[in-house]
Amino acid sequence: MTEIERECPTCRGRHRFRRLDRAEKAAVREEKGERHYVDNLWRCTAAGCRWYQPYLHTRGGGLLPEKFGEQAATSK
Repeated sequence: MTEIERECPTCRGRHRFRRLDRAEKAAVREEKGERHYVDNLWRCTAAGCRWYQPYLHTRGGGLLPEKFGEQAATSK
């Protein structure tokens, strides 16, 4: 499973989500701590959106650093 469709709380609509790539996982660990589990996190692929969340719910989600909003969310 490489993409799912979910409701994005920042975009206010249904969008495709994909798993975080290595750089995004590193950014989340830098913010939340080295031991934070990042293998179940998915990112909204809407243009400019930086929202990420666990697979089944928005609780535990957050925003990636601004530099990730500048690049296309669909690139890996």
